[in-house]
Amino acid sequence: MILRAVGDRSTWRAELAVALFLIAFPWIFPAIGGYANLATRILILGLFGIGMDLIFGYTGMLSFGQAAFYGTGGFVTAYLLSTGLLHNTLWALAAGTIVAALCGTLIGYLCLRQAGVYFAMLTLAFGEVFYFLENSPLAKWTGGENGLPGLPKPEIPLGFTTLHVHSNLALYYFVAVCFFAGYWIARRIVRSPMGAVLRAILENPARAAAVGHNVPKYKLAIFTIAAAYAGMAGGLLGIFQGYMPPDAFSIDQSGEIIIMTIIGGAGTLIGPLVGAGLWSYLREALQNLHGVGAFWKIILGLTFIVLVTLFRRGIAGGISDGIGLFRLRRAPAPRTDEGTA
Repeated sequence: MILRAVGDRSTWRAELAVALFLIAFPWIFPAIGGYANLATRILILGLFGIGMDLIFGYTGMLSFGQAAFYGTGGFVTAYLLSTGLLHNTLWALAAGTIVAALCGTLIGYLCLRQAGVYFAMLTLAFGEVFYFLENSPLAKWTGGENGLPGLPKPEIPLGFTTLHVHSNLALYYFVAVCFFAGYWIARRIVRSPMGAVLRAILENPARAAAVGHNVPKYKLAIFTIAAAYAGMAGGLLGIFQGYMPPDAFSIDQSGEIIIMTIIGGAGTLIGPLVGAGLWSYLREALQNLHGVGAFWKIILGLTFIVLVTLFRRGIAGGISDGIGLFRLRRAPAPRTDEGTA
């Protein structure tokens, strides 16, 4: 009972810290040259990265096709809002998330028949298929290479009134609420019995299967959940920009979210947000730095190499390990009774 209480307190401390950070972030970010729109974009990528972390950091599946779900959720949400089929932003966002999750179930069912590099290559292939579909056969609905413009500002009916989210700061807090909800749900997943099974699959799939766990079922479930996270993030991107870009389906988007997750710390949930923040901030700052702009990709690549070399578990993982080691050293030595053998 005591251990359970301590665990619950630890959970709420982490969630409280994230909530306080989300509230303060747009006010402290300008101190280092940031701004509200960049902060919003970081949260969207962080939400996208939570899904990536669930399948990679907690289950050990490396997917190069997550942009397929990011784009699917984004374009479904954008189409519903831009055409006026739905005026309620939350309903449109939910529809995009559900369609992305259904696509994730179908693709996961096909790809999870393989493992390791074969699984990764299959997800890459499906990602490319979705990119082709968006630019050619489905161009009538997606806008093809032009994307989908004309998304209205969010409207959130509350029954007694309707919230109109128009300012940059209001958009940030709308996305921040969505991010916190996604983080809260992910924490519940990884701390549940399902999360314990996912870690067992990460460490030794054969052993997890040997003790009676349906490994393919768990993998498909978490792959679907990750697709839902990607779809919601894609929908938020279109709502935030007022325009859904065609490159949301690109392989570059899939690659970048993997990099952000690794830099920030896979298997930590907060790591993707840390990685997205560092990657996005450096990308913006380096491109605008006099005399460096033309070489920003090289510098960003070298930064990635250095961080991965120094922090084997990413920045958040490294900090967590450091805190754990500090607590271990500060812990009092176990007492032994005199006169006992």
